[in-house]
Amino acid sequence: MLTKQQLAQFEEKGYLLLSDLIPQETVTKAREAMWHMMGIDADNPSSWADCKHPSASEFYMHRTGALTELFGVTHPDVLACCTPDYLTILKQLATQYPEIPHCERQQPDGIWAINKFPVSAEWKRPSPHLDGDFRDLRLDPGTFRVTSLTYLTDANTHSGTTIVWPEGPQRIREFRKNNPRFSNHIHDMKAQFREMDLGDPIEVITKQGDVLFFHHLLPHNGTMNVSSAPRFAIRYMCLCLTCRKWEKKEEWNVWMP
Repeated sequence: MLTKQQLAQFEEKGYLLLSDLIPQETVTKAREAMWHMMGIDADNPSSWADCKHPSASEFYMHRTGALTELFGVTHPDVLACCTPDYLTILKQLATQYPEIPHCERQQPDGIWAINKFPVSAEWKRPSPHLDGDFRDLRLDPGTFRVTSLTYLTDANTHSGTTIVWPEGPQRIREFRKNNPRFSNHIHDMKAQFREMDLGDPIEVITKQGDVLFFHHLLPHNGTMNVSSAPRFAIRYMCLCLTCRKWEKKEEWNVWMP
């Protein structure tokens, strides 16, 4: 169970990184399944640019440059990363925000894989965003209670890490308190980021088996992978109508517990 200090950090800073939450054996099997589903050889970097989507598979695969996404993966070795320990932590964090609408399912239906392969380019820091900023979603009562990224590989500096603005949640709360008539739309708040001082960003360095939990007010973004190794990470998906507003691909939505 989480400590009072960890719960306080999640509320104030918007995120919590837990190391080694997913057992090594579970992560290894999930990573091996991921390589197989993409149809490429982990030991042959020359093959990484040519993912081969199996014709008989039930998931969707989409590649944009060095980013390969798999939607609706139901491979048991990957779903096994949703461990009882993970679910215990998730529930403890989610119950801090009972007023936010959420999925009533206790387990996800599938996986959204977000795999970043290396690129030869100069690393640049991305701009911050809030999840859902391109949708017609509102900040109040909130768009989701908690979500997460589970890392199947290490993510060292400039290797496809997640960058976060820990002072962002408090700055957003202060802005909204001082500007009560300001729009309740997420995309309008994002437009204010250029004028607001969100504080200094942090590049979250992770190891395989780590899980990054965050809530709806955390400004964040994914970064370029200019290392020599791919970075694999997963989020969870749902098929229910409650999560339909988080549609990603066909009937698959982001699971918002």
